[in-house]
Amino acid sequence: MMLAPAGFLGHGGEHTGRYRVGGERVPGGEPRLSYADLAVAVVDEIERPLRHRERVSVFGFR
Repeated sequence: MMLAPAGFLGHGGEHTGRYRVGGERVPGGEPRLSYADLAVAVVDEIERPLRHRERVSVFGFR
């Protein structure tokens, strides 16, 4: 699986503990994601794999 982060990946963004996983495209609006939340999404997928050979978006909204 390949995780594609949201359009705005914040260097100094705070860890919220919340993220959403979507299809190949990020939904409209202003999707934002911190590096900390992206890291949590990666670890979650490693520990509990739900997809195989897919590209999915990872995003949050603020």
